[in-house]
Amino acid sequence: MGRKGEISKNMIIENINKVLLMNDIMVRINTSWYRLEEVGPIGHKRFPIAVSNKDGKEFEFDMADVDEFDPILETFNNMDEHMMGVA
Repeated sequence: MGRKGEISKNMIIENINKVLLMNDIMVRINTSWYRLEEVGPIGHKRFPIAVSNKDGKEFEFDMADVDEFDPILETFNNMDEHMMGVA
């Protein structure tokens, strides 16, 4: 990917993280629900995410580990599988 593509990808990640600061987006990983705190940076075969539980303890997973997004969040329902990964 060229420099222009890297800048664009970084801007997208930054904008997503700004949205996450202002909104409580919940994700289910296995049987537990977590608040999505931060995403990225996207690496080779890797899309790390930072999440926290109801007690505020933080964990790191990969976006492919997400089994479900909060159903109220329609934005992610149609995201490209190649970008999200297949859980």
